[in-house]
Amino acid sequence: MAIDLNALRAKHEQLNNPQAGNSNSDFLKKFYQIPEGSNAVRILPWKDEEREFYAETKIHRVTGPDGNVKNHHCRKVHGENCPICDVYYALWKTGRKEDEDLARQIKPRARYYMNILDRESGDVKILSVGVILFKKIIGAMLDEDFGDITDTAEGHDFKIVKEMDGQWPKYDQSQPRPKASPLGSNSEIASIMESVHEIHDLVKLEDYEEFKQVADSLISPTQGVSRNAPEAEETSDNDYLSKLQS
Repeated sequence: MAIDLNALRAKHEQLNNPQAGNSNSDFLKKFYQIPEGSNAVRILPWKDEEREFYAETKIHRVTGPDGNVKNHHCRKVHGENCPICDVYYALWKTGRKEDEDLARQIKPRARYYMNILDRESGDVKILSVGVILFKKIIGAMLDEDFGDITDTAEGHDFKIVKEMDGQWPKYDQSQPRPKASPLGSNSEIASIMESVHEIHDLVKLEDYEEFKQVADSLISPTQGVSRNAPEAEETSDNDYLSKLQS
């Protein structure tokens, strides 16, 4: 039997590069990983005026049995019932510290996706940010000194300054560059805009039954937590947020 050398070479390459061909790895490569320090990016407009330059969602960060953390898009973003939110509110009602700790882990967190041009590499990436950095971006666009910083002709590059405070990143010094500049030449702009990612497709409605299984996995039989917490409790989100800040 003849040896398939091409198959062996492919297997050898796979063993040397375990991430090669990994669809999840390829997906993650689309995202901009903010390095520590000062980073120049250009926030890009959307391809047409029918949608905003950003996509908004809320995510639940859930640690699975294998120890890996996975993000689940909150179903309430789509106006649907969210079983993980039910667990989140129910956990706060038990009065147990371990349940409050779990509630802090899975609480819905706002995320905003937008396309950016990494000025260092020249690559178009997806920037995923939380409320603090997003407020800085929106605040700049509402400032008459800057205006629409995504404008391809007269916009502004944005300087993301990442500083670590223990294990948490801070972006206090992030701001647009004061001088307006074009995104690039006409041909460069056309090429860049053809490379933007479909950020609005990232906000997907997950299958309800699969989502419910994730929610149910958060509750052990001995916890005494009812996932069917009264819906009225959802109106008192500020009460829970005040606990999170304590």
